[in-house]
Amino acid sequence: MFTPFYYYMYMRRFTHYILLLAILSPTLLASCSDEEAFTTDRNAVVTFNQDVVSFDTVFAGISSSTERLLVYNRNDKGVRIKNAKLLSDGTSGFKMNIDGQFGASLDDIEVLSNDSIFIFLEVNAPQQATNAPTLFSDAIVFTMESGVQQTVTLEAYGQNVQIFNDVRIENDCTLDNSIPYLIYDSLVVEEGATLTLSEGATLHFHNGANLLVHGKLAINGTFEHPATLRGDRLDRIFSYLPYDRLDNQWGGIYLSSSCTGCEINHADIHSGNFGIKGDEVQGDINIQNTVIHNVAGDALCLTDCKALVANTQISNSKGNCVSIYGGIADFYFCTLAQFYPWSGDRGNALYVSNYKDEEEHLVESANFFNCFVTGYADDEVFGNPGEQPLNIRFDHCVLLTDTSDPTYFNDCTAESKDFERYKDSNFRLIDTENYMYDFHLDTFSTARSRGSAIYSQLYPTDHDGTPRTDIPDVGCYQAK
Repeated sequence: MFTPFYYYMYMRRFTHYILLLAILSPTLLASCSDEEAFTTDRNAVVTFNQDVVSFDTVFAGISSSTERLLVYNRNDKGVRIKNAKLLSDGTSGFKMNIDGQFGASLDDIEVLSNDSIFIFLEVNAPQQATNAPTLFSDAIVFTMESGVQQTVTLEAYGQNVQIFNDVRIENDCTLDNSIPYLIYDSLVVEEGATLTLSEGATLHFHNGANLLVHGKLAINGTFEHPATLRGDRLDRIFSYLPYDRLDNQWGGIYLSSSCTGCEINHADIHSGNFGIKGDEVQGDINIQNTVIHNVAGDALCLTDCKALVANTQISNSKGNCVSIYGGIADFYFCTLAQFYPWSGDRGNALYVSNYKDEEEHLVESANFFNCFVTGYADDEVFGNPGEQPLNIRFDHCVLLTDTSDPTYFNDCTAESKDFERYKDSNFRLIDTENYMYDFHLDTFSTARSRGSAIYSQLYPTDHDGTPRTDIPDVGCYQAK
């Protein structure tokens, strides 16, 4: 154990050593460099960590993230790259940086023996001739001092995109699937206007951007071509992990009190700060055949709204998958799955309350028919009645909670570890290493054949269009 005095002397000596090394290092490095022997042997070539540097899809006119090419010299002597040149002379949109030098052609690059260097690469995709993603390429030609040439291919898919920068929609507007849309500074639907998203429409939101609806929203996707609302990062944080699998990549959909209605069918809404928030919305909210997945707040939060949600998957939120404060809500054949991977401090799959922020918001009715509610916790259903009765009812549901009280539960199944499938094993894929999820039912899922055929008459097919059986599965997916 150091006393304060000895610790002080130790730190003084340590500081002196660091200063001495800082003074001597340039001399030592220069000495090492001067003594390095370089060869022009034609067999002394460099190697690369990849022969093809592939970028993910990049938006035309938007600079990509940086990719790295590692150049190794595995020889016992140093080698010199006389010239490293982009085959296109820099006209393709690819850019390179070697040792802080930018350019389409760089000369006299030294790679010491058994050493390596990094080449940093970016691409700014040119406008494409078609709106479909289009492959374009270039190459780096390395000419060694010996005259030997080596080549590394560069390739990327360019995607034309329409950029919305602080756009406010004041008249009825339809966004189709002819081109993706890139949203900066939020997209605002003003009062009296309707924004319609056609099947296959794709909206990429920049970090922090939202879809703010003061008018009306209509999303008309199909199973084959859902409308997609997601972040704008098309690259990867790691080789196995796209940014698109992370949460909090953009804001979310906010329905204000002046919103006159929201009709969503076959939408894929994922990776936001939240999913959909409705605050005292004037018109009805109707959400069907939709996925709201992987958000940093509540996935669906309804405050004094009238909502119908059917054949919909709402999953993996740091907040609650579904929060209901007051109003009227009916859920048919929905899967509420709380397997949020990024924090143990996650919310419930379902939270229903007569209060929000200590203010009263009485639930007129909240009904759940043939729904599957599960997650990591021991109990995924939470109700906060306060001083008033909580008007909530479950019919033919499978729930990770105690279902013994007939006041709230009719023909419901309480999920238990005694069943063959429990929690995450109910589903086709829960891969927490790669953050990949498929909430279709496992063949032996507890949710199989526990629904009521009464509600199948209302929704005879599931989220995917699969016909339901005489005794249907609960949740939004009928097992095949």
